[in-house]
Amino acid sequence: MSLPNLASLCAELSHVVLLYDKGEKGTCFLGLGAKRILEIGGKISNVKAFQALEEFSKREEGKYTFGALSYDLKNSIHNLKTSNPNTLGLPDLCWWQPKVVIKWHPSNKEFAPEILQGDSESELAIKGLDAIKNPGNNEGCKVRSELVWAWDKDTYIEKFNNVKNLIQAGDVYELNLCQTLRGKAPSTSSWSLFTQLYSKTRAPFSAYLQAGKTRIISGSPERFLKRERGKLISEPIKGTIARGPNEAEDLKLIEELRSSEKERAENIMIADLVRNDLSRVAKRGTVEVDDLCGIHTFETVHQMITRITCEVDDNVGISDILKATYPMGSMTGAPKLSAMENIDLLEEKGRGVYSGSIGYISPTGDFDLNVLIRSLFHNADTEKIEASVGGAITALSNAEDEYKECKLKAEALRKTLQGE
Repeated sequence: MSLPNLASLCAELSHVVLLYDKGEKGTCFLGLGAKRILEIGGKISNVKAFQALEEFSKREEGKYTFGALSYDLKNSIHNLKTSNPNTLGLPDLCWWQPKVVIKWHPSNKEFAPEILQGDSESELAIKGLDAIKNPGNNEGCKVRSELVWAWDKDTYIEKFNNVKNLIQAGDVYELNLCQTLRGKAPSTSSWSLFTQLYSKTRAPFSAYLQAGKTRIISGSPERFLKRERGKLISEPIKGTIARGPNEAEDLKLIEELRSSEKERAENIMIADLVRNDLSRVAKRGTVEVDDLCGIHTFETVHQMITRITCEVDDNVGISDILKATYPMGSMTGAPKLSAMENIDLLEEKGRGVYSGSIGYISPTGDFDLNVLIRSLFHNADTEKIEASVGGAITALSNAEDEYKECKLKAEALRKTLQGE
């Protein structure tokens, strides 16, 4: 099955969410409409945001809920305070219970789309099924707009050198420094932008979220955290190299990434951080590294990914799990608290939803959350768009290489907004 055509549903409804993975074992979810909504914005000074999320997800038994969490929710867990502005003006937490939820496996035609939530005979369910089964022409109108870097190259290198000084002083040993790009696009273009981004990335944690003015257009390749039948799974990404022009060159680049001392060091540092985070909620002795520094190939890049798992007791809820693990360590650096404090000083703006998460909570309390990278964030009221890209800086990092990596990660986003 192809990408569903949600253009008319996005025009009709205030709340639409699509989680799309067309991989061999991929599962997709489509949520339409909103029966109940939880939204938290502005300054957050305590841990109640995640408690509110857990209570909201449990309020009606047997219901799926979906939504997005901003990176800046870190302030509610780690007692951090920052005056950095939320430049796009999107909420810190946006979650809701869709009226209709449909699940399907696009690579397995033996399994028909299944209505998990809502009346299967309702007009909304019928429209959703038709969008999945009969996508038709899904290209939409291309936006031709520029994404402009907030920092020039000299500014980035100055920030890079500041991070190197922090590493030499022992304040951090890895820090994920991110920079922002800004543009504008019509409020009606969000879905079209998603279809164009997906055609370029085909990432396994791709997602489209529309909740009023909030629009998230994600081509994420990274899982933050999944809970499945008492098991937690985290898959941090650290280590990136571009795809080659042919198979032979591709294989050389894979081996270059696999054998890179710098990339492996970055990945292992974050794997250790994630292991430590998970140990706070795991059953004793169950934290394991299932796959260390595995190489995974995507449409435009090869990535180094480590898979870490643990077991958790049934009485440990999502609030406790997120307080122990959020935000994803691959987007902070290590030590985590010091890295986040210095990120606030260096980046000089709130990250907002970027490097936060989008996903779902099931009726049983299981959940699956991505890391919001390789994504566009669209405020439909102001028509402003932001994207951010970055990379981990360690003692072995080179400023020119890190700058080029940022450019590489932004390429699909830039081409999407320019209609290339």
